[in-house]
Amino acid sequence: MLVHGFDMHRVYLSTPGDLDAEKALCRSVIGDTNEAETMAAKVLLVPVGLPQDGMIEQYRTAVSDNIRQCAYFIQVFQDDWGPKNLMRKMFYLACDARADEQLPMRDVVVFLKAAPREIDPEILAFRKELEDLADVRVFHFSTADEMSAQLRQVTSSWAQAILQASAH
Repeated sequence: MLVHGFDMHRVYLSTPGDLDAEKALCRSVIGDTNEAETMAAKVLLVPVGLPQDGMIEQYRTAVSDNIRQCAYFIQVFQDDWGPKNLMRKMFYLACDARADEQLPMRDVVVFLKAAPREIDPEILAFRKELEDLADVRVFHFSTADEMSAQLRQVTSSWAQAILQASAH
């Protein structure tokens, strides 16, 4: 086993549908935050998640356990909650984990990609459900640059909180 000495904080990435570019962007921003803010202090934000949506059906229990072990949860959404809406259930599991002081979950955030032409009432209703959540920060974006800037602020705030806590 490799001994590295880093304090690792897992970040679950949920990006159902055709949001692979946004998932890659999340990983990149997390890497940039590590490089700029946490690595020197031997702290890492570690992105985890499914490589493909369909895997959630086969590995639902493992995914649930993985989420419960994470400190942070990023939900990117536009118009698809993945197979059988299971990623919706995982999102609410993350919210429940955050409420459980025995679990490491500290923050759950949503990034809603603009869908100006969306007319499906079910998708519009769920977008509204997310926007109306009182205890979850929801960020709206249209472009990769917008999402990157918003996510950078989020990951930087996580990094600063971790570093401040470890200084005490």
